[in-house]
Amino acid sequence: MASKVNFIDKVLARIDRLDRESVHGYVSGLVRERKEIEQILDQVNEGILLLDRDGIMKFANRQAFLWLGFQRFFKGRSAIDELVEEPLVRRFILDRLKRPEEPASEEFQVLIPREMFLRIHWSPLKIEDGSEVLVRIEDLTQERDRNAEEAQVRNVEGLVRLAAGVAHEIGNPLNAIQIHIGLLKDEISKLTKVRQNEFRRLTEVIASETRRLDQIVRSFLRATRRPPLRFRLESLNDILEEAVDFLRPEMTKRKTRPKITLDKKLPPFLLDRDRLHQTFINLIKNGMEAMPKGGTLNISTSLREKLCLVRFEDEGKGIEEQDLPHIFESYYTTKEEGSGLGLTQVYQTVREHGGRIDVKSTPEKGSIFTLVLPVRQERLSLPQPRNPSSSEENRR
Repeated sequence: MASKVNFIDKVLARIDRLDRESVHGYVSGLVRERKEIEQILDQVNEGILLLDRDGIMKFANRQAFLWLGFQRFFKGRSAIDELVEEPLVRRFILDRLKRPEEPASEEFQVLIPREMFLRIHWSPLKIEDGSEVLVRIEDLTQERDRNAEEAQVRNVEGLVRLAAGVAHEIGNPLNAIQIHIGLLKDEISKLTKVRQNEFRRLTEVIASETRRLDQIVRSFLRATRRPPLRFRLESLNDILEEAVDFLRPEMTKRKTRPKITLDKKLPPFLLDRDRLHQTFINLIKNGMEAMPKGGTLNISTSLREKLCLVRFEDEGKGIEEQDLPHIFESYYTTKEEGSGLGLTQVYQTVREHGGRIDVKSTPEKGSIFTLVLPVRQERLSLPQPRNPSSSEENRR
């Protein structure tokens, strides 16, 4: 490369003395060489972008076009933030442009143009007549999917073993306790009224705790017996309203005031109604339990480009910083009567829909759970360039 640069410098120094045919031949050779380099870079299994320090894109290979979902081929001076739709990637690039000299690398889960895990490398370049930035993009989707699938299999296997053991060890004693509670009530009915009231209070405590244990066992069993996914075109707004209506009597009892704001522009899209209905119930209950003295639970939906955002905001006690990274882990709970499975199922459902869930929490002020789901009308495939020849023309 150094020898070629030296040769170009020599040509430029003597260009006034070169004849027209020599200049034409040399320029034609450069054009052919550029096309060859572009074809080679299009075959590389990495996305490659070349930017100047103002964020103007000078080159992008085919993988970069496909993975970043450019809506059009850039012409002339096109700003990268006008071309990249995915908010996380756009924010990363704009942030790095403020510190272009610092190399960086970061991983993202992107949802536009489809669900992918990308690793983006930022590398400053220094050349004699200016400075530019090389952005390399790796696709980690298969690796992440494989690791997630293996972890999920291990998690489910652990759940199955634990649930089977719990059902065996606790189920039979619970049945015996319930039978004996019934016999005890019969015996209590033979006592005097005063003694009956005294013993009834005791038996109600036993019966209540027995029901709670039975509910825990059932929760373990539900977590291990998830039916297969059934994606259909459904209205997420309708499902959310059904979940709120289902829990409205309980919210009234707990002095929880639901405030619902639905984006009417949100179209029906592919989702599993039963999974999301249970997810919304879990999140609403989570909000209620975070506000034992009552409060407002703000629930909203919004459409952002090709993404649906579902937001649950409570005014509760919040989540401590040390607990926040663990809230989606199986059996992890800070509640005295919690099973530690509700948010695990929420996380699993969101991932099954190709989305992500973001959590922000401030102790003593409340928490915000935001579900980010891709709005898919049909199975998405990678977009293909409309006209390869025009792509080459536009890159010149």
